[in-house]
Amino acid sequence: MITRSLSLYTFLALLSPVPAAFAADAGSVIFATGSVTAERQPAEALKKGDAVMPSDTVVTGDASRAQLLMVDGAKIALRPDSRLRIDEYAFPEPTAGATVTSTDNSSVMTLVKGGFRSITGAIGKNDPSDYEVRTPVGVLGIRGTDYSAVFCNGDCDWVPGVSPTAPIEDGLYLGVVEGGIRFVSSVATIDVVAGQFVFIPLRSQMPQMLSLPPPVLMDDNDLRMDNGAAGSTDTRQLGFDAKIGTRRSPDSTAAGKGTDVPAKPSREDSKDVVEQPVIAIDPDGQPVDITPGGVPGQNGTRTISYSTGFPSRQFSAYSGANENEPSQLQLDGNNNVLGFDAPVPGASGDETGRFEIGTANNVDTGFDSVTVLRWGRWSGGTADVTLSDGSVNSVDLNNQSLHWISSAQTTPPVLPVTGVASYTLLGGTSPTDNAGNVGVLGSATFFADFTNQLVDSTLGISINGSNWTAAGSGAIGNAADPALAAHLFSGFYGVSIDGVASGNGVFSGFFSEPGDTSDPALPGGVGLTYSLSDGQGATTVSGAAAFGNP
Repeated sequence: MITRSLSLYTFLALLSPVPAAFAADAGSVIFATGSVTAERQPAEALKKGDAVMPSDTVVTGDASRAQLLMVDGAKIALRPDSRLRIDEYAFPEPTAGATVTSTDNSSVMTLVKGGFRSITGAIGKNDPSDYEVRTPVGVLGIRGTDYSAVFCNGDCDWVPGVSPTAPIEDGLYLGVVEGGIRFVSSVATIDVVAGQFVFIPLRSQMPQMLSLPPPVLMDDNDLRMDNGAAGSTDTRQLGFDAKIGTRRSPDSTAAGKGTDVPAKPSREDSKDVVEQPVIAIDPDGQPVDITPGGVPGQNGTRTISYSTGFPSRQFSAYSGANENEPSQLQLDGNNNVLGFDAPVPGASGDETGRFEIGTANNVDTGFDSVTVLRWGRWSGGTADVTLSDGSVNSVDLNNQSLHWISSAQTTPPVLPVTGVASYTLLGGTSPTDNAGNVGVLGSATFFADFTNQLVDSTLGISINGSNWTAAGSGAIGNAADPALAAHLFSGFYGVSIDGVASGNGVFSGFFSEPGDTSDPALPGGVGLTYSLSDGQGATTVSGAAAFGNP
């Protein structure tokens, strides 16, 4: 991950016994057309030869462009209607007796609006952490690079000559010609190398690999970066056909034509080059190979267990679990569950229903990065449950909640056939009842007997001035129900309220991987949901719990 600390450079400079002389300027303008200004005190129009300084925001107007030559040799071509802030730019000019280290170098810029193409310079070559470009969706780092970045926020148009087939989606578009870049956001990290293109949506910030250059990146003027002369038309050295927006082999004759970009091998020469996989980190913290494209974290199977009250159906308390394929899932940008398929109680037994959050909200969400268990509850409004006959049943969540817990997994864990394991409570939702009260899950235990395919569970809950305790057992997989997947389980509780045995309850859930376990044969996590009743059906308490560390 790319991190920065502005105070670090100040601290190191103060410690330097013989300070290096830093250039006051960050760079200079080598080409400007139209309205190009530097937002400073006072603001100034920029023309060829003018200096740009740290803390400047360089702004290009409509149909205006600028090219900058930075003090470390980097070149930046700004597009029309763009804003690039130079937060920090330090490249030392050694003086007699001075000692210059990589910590003296720093380039921090912020793309506020629009886009640019950059051929990076000396900063970042030895230490990539010296260079970063901040954007509204994340941070870019480099490894000696020629790349383009365009940020769209309702202000991007189609390239002339390219027929629009869909609106241009808001977000950050990236393309790499030489070297590589690393993009880091709050939900994903991805490396992009030459010939690859990525889109990071504004809302989800989840990178998507693109098979072709997006039209918004294709710009003839961006490709002309030979020492500021905007008249060059030779774009072969960049490896793009700007007219049709497709990637092709660079022409070796392009070398030495006013650019320091070296000629690259032809397609024939690179037949044996193995494609480098593009690995992203999904919202569940897991590495995902998205080389073929797609959205990491939302393409795999996900097991979901839920609990709630069904006062209008046969049972007042219910809990069920199901393994969902991608087509059955609806997730938000953080992989919180918005829709899923799961069993629903009916007069003649369970049937599969389609749950959708409707007008409810996801609250009380949580996540454990070790077990990759994620949980939450739908609250307020009305959730919809569509049955196999097409009928839609509403679940009023204004005075109760629907609790869920999930785990993403490419394949379900293979359970051991012998042995036992005790699991520790990691977290979970706050228990709720059907009167709108929110309680506290004070304690919970989970024990698995894989030899006999049995599980035991206990709960200790405080809610609405009463203490509920539950203890029960159940069966794993086929031992519980022939229709259940092998890693699922279900069982029943006996319930005491304030020390008086007066109720009952149900629980369901699943085993998951990965997790922190000393025995690799044991699944690392357990997701469990429960629903308890006072026996008369007057009060129902539901919740979800995550377990790990077997």
